[in-house]
Amino acid sequence: MNWKKIIGIIVAVAAVALIGYTLIFANNKEDVLTVRTDTVTEETITETLSLTGLVEPSQTQEVFGQGTVSDLPVAVNDTVEEGDTLISFDGVNIEADFAGSVTAVNASEDEPDLSAQTGTPAVVLSDLNELEVAIQLTKSDAPLVKVDQAVELSSGDNTYSGTVTHVDPVAIETTGATGSTQLLNAVISFDENPEGLIAGFDIDADITTNSAENALTIPIESLVYNNENEPFVYTVENDVVQNTPVEIGLQSTTKVEILSGLASGDTVVLSPSEDVKDGITVTTQDKE
Repeated sequence: MNWKKIIGIIVAVAAVALIGYTLIFANNKEDVLTVRTDTVTEETITETLSLTGLVEPSQTQEVFGQGTVSDLPVAVNDTVEEGDTLISFDGVNIEADFAGSVTAVNASEDEPDLSAQTGTPAVVLSDLNELEVAIQLTKSDAPLVKVDQAVELSSGDNTYSGTVTHVDPVAIETTGATGSTQLLNAVISFDENPEGLIAGFDIDADITTNSAENALTIPIESLVYNNENEPFVYTVENDVVQNTPVEIGLQSTTKVEILSGLASGDTVVLSPSEDVKDGITVTTQDKE
């Protein structure tokens, strides 16, 4: 056989092999999935309960009618001292129990006071210099809230620190459009007297119900549940994905505590898609 022809055939075969290898390698490279990852870290994790409360005066005195009004020396927005007369009924004077501001007057001099019949107080006195927050707890929330827990309060762009100072011992039943509900009343006190708040408006309250220091944590978006509702994560080691069951503890808005299954420094996949499977090879991209 002609050596030139043989060499030509060898060169042609090598070229075909090279092209084939290149195409296969390129296709395999395209098939490698890129995943975003983060690292298991140790930090303090805090679990909170988010509620909406009502800003209220720390003290309120409501006066109900006792006959014809003989004297009414106060008006709305008046400031009174403890012991000042709020209203008189045929010689019987009702005095202020504390220093505060008159926030409602629903009676007139020389007229019968019907507040007892209507359920609307004749005079309302409030201590607006010391505000607090009233909250109502559902059956599921009530076991989580205890006296002395820290609270972060927010209204608009303003934030305030507070503390749970009272939880009622017994729930009350309220009736609404959807039926009756049992609620437990509790009170949050401001750690410092707040500025810019008005009694009667609502306010957001995040109550710290639990916390753990030096806890192993992962981003909440890396946690997945299987068909049996068991938690797991996808870890990555040497570019290979592994399905890793975990035991979880506290959960904040962004982090989850890991009690077992992972170690500090492990790499976990963030927001894994359906393409992420146990055993596949991936290219990792750190969380930005």
